[in-house]
Formats: sequence, C-alpha cells, structure tokens
Amino acid sequence: MPTVTANGIDIYYELWGEGSPLVMAHGFGGCTDDWRALVLSLAKRRRLLLYDVRGHGRSGAPEDPALYSMPIFAADQAALMRALGIERAHVGGGSMGGMIAAQFAVDYPEMVSSLLLCDTTCGNGSDPGPAGEFERFLAGAFSQMEHIAVKYGFRELARRELEWARENDPHFDERPEPEEVGLRRLERMSLAGYVGANRAIRERPDLLGRLSEIGVPTLVLVGEWDGFLPCALLAHERIAGSGLALIERSPHGTPTWRPEAFRKAILDFLEAVDGGRPVAGHLRL
Repeated sequence: MPTVTANGIDIYYELWGEGSPLVMAHGFGGCTDDWRALVLSLAKRRRLLLYDVRGHGRSGAPEDPALYSMPIFAADQAALMRALGIERAHVGGGSMGGMIAAQFAVDYPEMVSSLLLCDTTCGNGSDPGPAGEFERFLAGAFSQMEHIAVKYGFRELARRELEWARENDPHFDERPEPEEVGLRRLERMSLAGYVGANRAIRERPDLLGRLSEIGVPTLVLVGEWDGFLPCALLAHERIAGSGLALIERSPHGTPTWRPEAFRKAILDFLEAVDGGRPVAGHLRL
C-alpha cells in the first residue's frame, strides 16, 4: 500500500500513466477506491496522481478537529507532490476536492500548470446573490449533518440524508448509484475524520477576493442541475480567461451521472492547455 508521511500524516496515494502530471482530489466522504474508476481514463496521456484526503480512506485521520482545514488539505497535497518529486502539475478535484484545488491554486501558484474546478465553489457565503445563498445553506446543512453523526451515528445520518433526497431531489429516481452507497462511504471514515473534514468545508476561507490571482488556464465544470451551479458561474466570471463546461442532465456528482461527458470536458481542456490554445468560452455536453 503506497503511503508517504507528509505534513505530519500518512497519505495514501496512487500514480498511474506517464506524461505531464495531473493531480485530482476526491470529494467529501469519498476516497481513491471509488474515485479511481471515474477518473482513471484521464491517465491515458498523462501521469495521474490520486490520493486519500486527510480524514478519508487509508490516509491519517487526526483526532483533533483543529488539524483539518482547507489550507491544511492544500498543504498536504503540496507536501505529497514534493515527496513524489512532482514540482508542478495540472491540479483539480470534485466537490470538496475542487475546494482543495482552488485553495492550492492561490496558496501554491508556482506548483500549478492549470486548474480544474469540478462541481464546487470558491466562496463561502460572502456573495449577496444566489451563490452566497447556496453556500450559507450548505454550511447549515453540514452543521446539522455533524450533529446527527455525533449524536446518532453514521447509519442514522445516511438514513436521514436519503430521506431528505427522496423528498427534495426531483431527479432522485434517476440516480445511477444504489441507495446504500452513501452509508458505505460514511462507514469507511472515522468519526474524527468526518467531523474534521465537515468543519473544514464549513469554515473554509472565502476565496472570491483571491480568484483574480489565478493566472493559469482554468476549467470550471458543473452539472446543470447542481446546487453549486451559481457558485460555478461566479467563479467562471471571476477567473479571467476561464472556460465553463456545463454538463447537461446532471446534478451534483457529474463523474457519476455523466462520466463520459465529464472525462471528455477534462481531456479536451488539458489538450488545449498542452497545445497552448485558449480555454475561454462555454461548452455544453
């Protein structure tokens, strides 16, 4: 099992393929095991680095919630890359992984060749419009999720999440994953890892004021049914020269709902970057 000790914890990682490196971080509650199949085809023409984020999978999960934050997650990734001799890479991620990628891009710009922000947000409630409204809703929901996990356990949390989705998601019956997937993901985490990562998301720095610092080619990718859509549109507006890929018929979780469209958007973007072509503009898939 490949691990390195970096930034004070053991980090599980996998390296696939050859060529210019691409680092992709998974979402909250995920790990390399269920992320790998969704992104492995990205290794066809480049070196792909996947890893378990702090508190997830086989990586370390400190007990102290103060040892979790988005800047710490970004520092973990920087330390892992350096330990593996990767000085610069295309950097991206989905949902929480996209939050890590955005933080990484502003904290370690010298290590970023291009940026992929998938199904994610760069703000944290400061925007007065729809993006900020959704981010504030997200913080409240995650606070409730922590309370339920701590007081009642993961099984009850999974039951309530499924019940909420069944009542509120108009596309619930179209979900491509079986209902028990959510519980299986939760049960792979320790309670300390869950609480720490949950708070890292809720308390993450609001990066809207720093997006003008991003000078590398950037792709903002999001599903047309995703609650993060206004956040993605705002990030696209704030990052000069960025491209926007709108994945049709997909809510949050485009790699699962529309895997081929997700991979095509990313591969086409990276091909444009490698070829020195502009990436600005809108794409629907």
